[in-house]
Amino acid sequence: MNVGRLDRKIVIEAPTEAVNALGEYYSTWATYHTCFANVTRFGGIEKLEAGKVTATNRIRFKIRFFDGITEKMRILYDGSYYDITEIQELNREGLWLTVNKKY
Repeated sequence: MNVGRLDRKIVIEAPTEAVNALGEYYSTWATYHTCFANVTRFGGIEKLEAGKVTATNRIRFKIRFFDGITEKMRILYDGSYYDITEIQELNREGLWLTVNKKY
């Protein structure tokens, strides 16, 4: 893996539960891992959902290997959130994280 191409900073967030001042539980996101990635855009789709046209942009982040990342997590990159839809391991050297961003 050419680490020189990992030139974009991303934050991987995991879902978690917190307690508010009243003792009630609520869902929130917490930082799981911060790293540098190579970003590749590779297409997208546009479809009609509930009477609205929605576009989905497919992006792939290549990062150095980090154990424990799952599809339940999301990525914060350049001020936008991306849902992880697929994880591919690259011989324990790195990971491809395929994500969707909805507009």
